[in-house]
Amino acid sequence: MIIAENVHVHFRRGLLRRKLQALNGLSLEVYDGDFFALVGQNGAGKSTAMYCLLGLLQPTSGKVEVMGKTPELGSQLYQSVAYLPEEPHYHLYLTVEEATRYYSALYRRRVSDKAINDVLERLGLAQFKTLPLSKCSKGMKQKVGIAQCLIHETRLLFLDEPTRGLDPLVVREFREALREIHQRGATIVMNSHVLSEIEMLANRVAIIDRGKVVVQDELQNLLTLDRELYGVTFEPNGSMPDYIGSIERVGTVVKASIPKERLYDFMDYTKNSGLSVHECSLKKTSLEDSFFKIVKDGRAQA
Repeated sequence: MIIAENVHVHFRRGLLRRKLQALNGLSLEVYDGDFFALVGQNGAGKSTAMYCLLGLLQPTSGKVEVMGKTPELGSQLYQSVAYLPEEPHYHLYLTVEEATRYYSALYRRRVSDKAINDVLERLGLAQFKTLPLSKCSKGMKQKVGIAQCLIHETRLLFLDEPTRGLDPLVVREFREALREIHQRGATIVMNSHVLSEIEMLANRVAIIDRGKVVVQDELQNLLTLDRELYGVTFEPNGSMPDYIGSIERVGTVVKASIPKERLYDFMDYTKNSGLSVHECSLKKTSLEDSFFKIVKDGRAQA
């Protein structure tokens, strides 16, 4: 679906026109049907990479192909591509319904009144369809953007920090809408700092650092289980056995780890002490854990 090979992007900035290297040999591959996430710290090159994939920015050098073609503005390629930026800029005098109808029409396809009404209902916007966009919250504006993707069965969707600044309820609704679009067969490329969201949505991840991809893999390969440690969450009462390590206190609850061979000792300890155990499972490496380890190790070797 998408191929980027050895992509470099240089900018000139400041009075002395010093060269800023935004991408430094970035290479990645997105397969048809992926929910693909770009992960990296601020300034790592995620948004610049997305602009290159969209054809909004031409690389200084390197190759980009989307669905077998070089992305160029005005190409027929964009008939099946959608992009939702972090801060969508709309014609704010339009109402929610007018905006949905207008931006859908830009695809040069007829959209029925029923399709408009159905998608507004699906996204919880039906009761606000006469509300001007100037009075809409950020979450509502994001939903207007995602409405285009639901209406037109978008084949490829780019999302740049789509949930930043949204309240938890809107994030959940937005996540379900993305799952629906993906289940319909769309390929999704998302740039996000919210690693927990990525864990719930993506199937493949590229970790970007200093303008290049340092790891590209299936998400499940980055979320490994430590077969030698159990992660436990419980409510302690007084001192704890010395085999309990990595202790983190959250209110009255302790999150910790115990060696595999001491599992039954821990069970006896909590039973005899009458402690409440909230969780006990093989210790899982989160995407956040993997991300920081990969970036730290990569910089140490540089």
